[in-house]
Amino acid sequence: PCAIMAKGDDAAAVEASLIENVAHLPMDEMDQFEAFQRLLKEGRSIEDIANVFGVTELTVKRRLAIANLAPKIRQLYRTEDIDAETLRALTMASKQQQKDWLSLYEDEEQQAPMGQGLKRWLLGGQNISTKTALFDLATYQGEIVSDLFGEESYFANPDSFWALQDKAIAAKRDELLAQGWTRVEVMPRGDRFHEWDFEKTAKKKGGAVFITASERGEVEIHEGYLSRAEARKREKQDTGQA
Repeated sequence: PCAIMAKGDDAAAVEASLIENVAHLPMDEMDQFEAFQRLLKEGRSIEDIANVFGVTELTVKRRLAIANLAPKIRQLYRTEDIDAETLRALTMASKQQQKDWLSLYEDEEQQAPMGQGLKRWLLGGQNISTKTALFDLATYQGEIVSDLFGEESYFANPDSFWALQDKAIAAKRDELLAQGWTRVEVMPRGDRFHEWDFEKTAKKKGGAVFITASERGEVEIHEGYLSRAEARKREKQDTGQA
């Protein structure tokens, strides 16, 4: 069969070519991603592309993100010098970060980060999800990086995140004190709350609140506890009073 395309309808020609190749011999995976990119440049919307090829809009966005990577990175994937996990992580990188990563990769004395290690490298060593924020995201002035493949978003500037998160934790501490807790302790960042080192104690019996924050930004609030040493001391005091 021979289809005659209207003059100047380049997007339709790309669509027809892509459909033809997919229906017969499988195209190179990267060729498909780049074909989607050409369709977008020719004026097709993400919704249009998704409808034509029977995929979700998220799938289209993922393919476009890969097609938008530096040509050298796409070639490394074609030649199987990097794996899919590394390729996907690089879609979170800015153009400058892609250049920096390529410099590391091409330097025989350096070791470029790969996979999950690459994601940590891109995010300054801390994968802090936007889901952990106690504050309104609109107040954050830094960049937020989206992981299209993990369906997560991360704070690109950990210092800016912690400035807002620490302020929100302090506000939560004041709120708990206003609720009648006589002691609310914010533990040092990264310290774990080991429940076996504490004893459940009611507020009216002097129970305290402990707030923990992990290096990844998660905040947990443990209401109504005393350390076992404090609990034993209080028992002795109560016994002596009796």
